[in-house]
Amino acid sequence: MATNMFHGMRKLGRVFSDAGIRALNPTLRRASTLAQSKVVEGPNGERIIQSPYGDISPFSEMLIHEYVWNKAEDYPNKVALECGVSGKKYTFAQAKDASYYIGRSLHNIGLKKGDVVALVTPNLPDAVLSFLGILSGGFICTTMNPQYIADEISRQLQKSGVKAIITSTAIASTVRTAANTCLPPQTPFIVIDDQVGSMPEGSIPFNDLITRGKSLPNIKSDALMDDVAILPFSSGTTGLPKGVMLTHRNLVSNMDMVEEALRKDNLFHPTTDTYQEVVPAVLPFFHIYGLNAMMLPRLSKGNKLVTIPKFVPDTYLNILEKSKATLLYCVPPIILFLTASPLAKKQHLKYIHSIFSGAAPLAQSDVDRFYEKFKFSPDNLKFGQGYGLTESSPVAFTESTSKKFSSIGRNVASCEARIVDVTTKQDVNGPGKTGELWIRGPHIMKGYLNDETATKETLTEDKWLKTGDIAYYDKEYDFYITDRLKELIKVKGFQVPPAELEALLRSHPDVEEAAVIGIPHERYGEVPKAFVVLNKDKKPTEDDIKNFVKGKVSDYKELEGGVMFVTDIPKNPSGKILRSHLKREYAKS
Repeated sequence: MATNMFHGMRKLGRVFSDAGIRALNPTLRRASTLAQSKVVEGPNGERIIQSPYGDISPFSEMLIHEYVWNKAEDYPNKVALECGVSGKKYTFAQAKDASYYIGRSLHNIGLKKGDVVALVTPNLPDAVLSFLGILSGGFICTTMNPQYIADEISRQLQKSGVKAIITSTAIASTVRTAANTCLPPQTPFIVIDDQVGSMPEGSIPFNDLITRGKSLPNIKSDALMDDVAILPFSSGTTGLPKGVMLTHRNLVSNMDMVEEALRKDNLFHPTTDTYQEVVPAVLPFFHIYGLNAMMLPRLSKGNKLVTIPKFVPDTYLNILEKSKATLLYCVPPIILFLTASPLAKKQHLKYIHSIFSGAAPLAQSDVDRFYEKFKFSPDNLKFGQGYGLTESSPVAFTESTSKKFSSIGRNVASCEARIVDVTTKQDVNGPGKTGELWIRGPHIMKGYLNDETATKETLTEDKWLKTGDIAYYDKEYDFYITDRLKELIKVKGFQVPPAELEALLRSHPDVEEAAVIGIPHERYGEVPKAFVVLNKDKKPTEDDIKNFVKGKVSDYKELEGGVMFVTDIPKNPSGKILRSHLKREYAKS
């Protein structure tokens, strides 16, 4: 996925990795009352920091869709999903039934257990039903960024072995173009009518899945908890995006783990006959932060999701006010927008009692400015942060004291942590010493799809996930991220692999070699900057290079940080680009 909640949702990247997907009530004084983290010694001398929230036993033994709908009969007539733009609504009873109808229809059109269905949509109520319907049918969902261009979509379709696609009219032409390049012509192409654009010829209207499914027999599911459920794509610690195999157990366990860690904080109000939390869902569902830190757990608790297809300032603010939103899931750029924009007034946040920020660090100064502008205090509006990765489903740490905004907090229930010296590969001994953060628990991925090498580089034999982040802990076992081994660029929470842009730049006829790093940006966190070696006698301008990239990748991957022409690219003896050297040189300039 990011690196604060979702401070490091990186690996899909870790929207926005952000997120994500970061506490909370200072009056509770959890910093002093929380049980101390326990350090135990592993069989090979490992120093394992166990969660102060303890271990969960037993975990929920339900498939994801079963977990989400488990309490739906307690509030069948409450609205589960509402489109913030069109107003389209589904109650919990309608949404649950529709999702199962979708699973039946997908089975009926020829899909088999374990087949992969691509979900390429903006945030819409029907996207949520599609996701849960795919899982209820025993299929695997690969979530995809709707901002991708055709080439990016095509690569993921191929890598994940997609057998069917669900998209929306707004982006159907781009998705169709991608599908035509790599999938058989008979591949089911299902389209949600989002009132933007027309229904493509030869496509299956999404509503037909629900209508037909009503009269189809129930599916006798033989899905298991350890079956792969979703395939988001992440870049791991290095290289290009890989399919992250997350199981039903991974996602359900992580929801349980976070629930236990935040249980005493009173951040969420229970659904009753007279009260329901309202969540404006602008964090993209394709991203693990939006998916398993917001969408699924909030639905499972009977909350109302008001879906927002795209962040547009006026629209977002109007939805906050009109929906009487009570919970916000954000990334730092949204907090900064609310603080800086003259359009944002206290009336828009009248009912908000808790805000969660993730995918990148949120500074205390940013929170202080927010409180000052809107005249809130930590007593009546609480902030939460945390840390996670796509590979950890995603949440691994939460900060819930409102005292350590530079910290990612403490490991959630049933999540173990280690700090491993990068050079010696031995666990560090004591607070304040840095090393790579390793984590372990039931939320850790099964592995990377069809990539045993990358899996072995990231997961140890005893299932420790190497996060690629450099961290330390203090005397109270609050953790801090100081740097990252991995070289992903985090733009507005989206992850951008340098290798992808470097390969594209090398395809320019005037470019001999190229390297890309992330540089700081006030609004976006980071933006890509290219260092380019030109072929002899070639003299393209910076704009020539930037325009070459533009249109070939999503807009957040464009070279907003500029282009610098250099005579050589620093590399190690094996030929690996030393991006850290370029970052140091950039910092000096």
